[in-house]
Amino acid sequence: MRTVLALFFVLFALFFNAQNGKNSDAYVKHLVNLIRENNNNRIKSMSYIQEALRFEKEIPDSTKIELYVTAGNCYKDQESYYLALSYYYKALEIKNEKQSGRAFTILNNIGGCYYAMGNYKKARYFWEQALNKFESNKAGQNVEGSLIYNNLAVLEKEHGNYARALEMLKEFKSRNEILKDTFNIIIAYENIADVNVKLKEPDLAIANLSKGISLAKKINSDYDLASLYTDIGTIYLASPVRQDSSYYYLSNAFNIANRSDFSDIKLSSSEKLVSYFEKEKDFKSALYYLHIAKSLSETNINKENAKKVSRLESEFEEKNKQKELLQQQKKRERYFIFGIIVLLLFSVIVLLMFKLQKSKSEKKAAENRLLSKKLNEKNKELANNAVKMMQASEIFQTTHKELKEMDPKYEDDRKMISRIIMDFKKGSQALNKSDFEKLFIETDEDFYKKLLERYPSLTKNELRLCVFLRQNLSSKEISAITQQSPHSIVVARSRLRKKLGLEESQSLSNFLIQL
Repeated sequence: MRTVLALFFVLFALFFNAQNGKNSDAYVKHLVNLIRENNNNRIKSMSYIQEALRFEKEIPDSTKIELYVTAGNCYKDQESYYLALSYYYKALEIKNEKQSGRAFTILNNIGGCYYAMGNYKKARYFWEQALNKFESNKAGQNVEGSLIYNNLAVLEKEHGNYARALEMLKEFKSRNEILKDTFNIIIAYENIADVNVKLKEPDLAIANLSKGISLAKKINSDYDLASLYTDIGTIYLASPVRQDSSYYYLSNAFNIANRSDFSDIKLSSSEKLVSYFEKEKDFKSALYYLHIAKSLSETNINKENAKKVSRLESEFEEKNKQKELLQQQKKRERYFIFGIIVLLLFSVIVLLMFKLQKSKSEKKAAENRLLSKKLNEKNKELANNAVKMMQASEIFQTTHKELKEMDPKYEDDRKMISRIIMDFKKGSQALNKSDFEKLFIETDEDFYKKLLERYPSLTKNELRLCVFLRQNLSSKEISAITQQSPHSIVVARSRLRKKLGLEESQSLSNFLIQL
């Protein structure tokens, strides 16, 4: 019984968890898509992340990784780097257990967070780990993997390792040319040109930027075009002989940025135009662009401050929500433990009830066996006594006949014979009443009770006849025991049948045996 109960509860739990897990998995995947679609809407994306995290204990590891990485990307875009790192590390822990070689994307994202936070040492550590895993895993042509080369190149450039930076950028450009990813090729040309400038190679820088401009025009990317124009205009601004080209590119960059509201490029190009017009002694134009640059700078500062406040608020809210989730999880765990305890108590109660019932059944069976044994013994005793009485009856009848046939001459002898015959009759009746009455009642006391409950009008002689018939004794045998004539027994049987409501076709003995 205990094994059956345990198996039932295990199967039920597995079935419930399996069904619940399937529904949670589909729901969380749907929420992940909503997070990606609403990445620019901080309030919506945060609400979707919190909703999805409610089911993180019920979803498979593959969906957990997807959720954690998406949440990390969302916080990273909002510059909440500490929160982003917390989710990236969760994803990395699971990924290392399942597919360690495929963890290069997560490692790259972690490195990006540390770079944005100014921790270049950790950024290098994670980017180099990402590169090693990417190359050792033979992931082939992969956009996310190729970005690792660009990230390391930027880091090497900032540390003055220009040769290493160029090597990484060429690899980055080569991989994206195979992938035909034009946006990343433009980024490669722009970063290579920046290294060329650091190496005092302005002509090479201009050549690479020109290639980038051609690609940007081809795909109609105004932002990349404005950025490249600003870079090439800045190079010409540093040249003493190419000032006209500098104005051409910087003014085009400013106009595109102003038209498309690219505030960062508009600020950068306006600052360069201030320097250009100061060189040209056109202070009026320089002042005009200076006002624009100042206004944009103040706006950017305000935006940055607003971002910082928003980020702090977001982190504070996230910490509170994490605390609430932790409390809810602990509450669920307490409920679960309580449920397990109740379940165990219920199982113990059921087990004890089963054992108690089994004990009662065994006790009842033992009592029934004992009663059956006693009944059999009484039946044997009754049968033996019946035989003895029959034998005594036969002896009595024979003796009675012989005594009657005697014809004594003397009166005293005749009186003695009559007295002997009377004693025989009294002894027979005494045996009949004293021994058999007691023996019949002891033989089956319950039978007497049932008879009297169902048929309360039965007489004492009829009850005794019922016992004889239950013992399957014949009319002759009953006649011998009761000292009644066989005819009287037949009449008594017929009367008893009517009282019991039996038909002629029904066996009286069988009816009493089955009662």
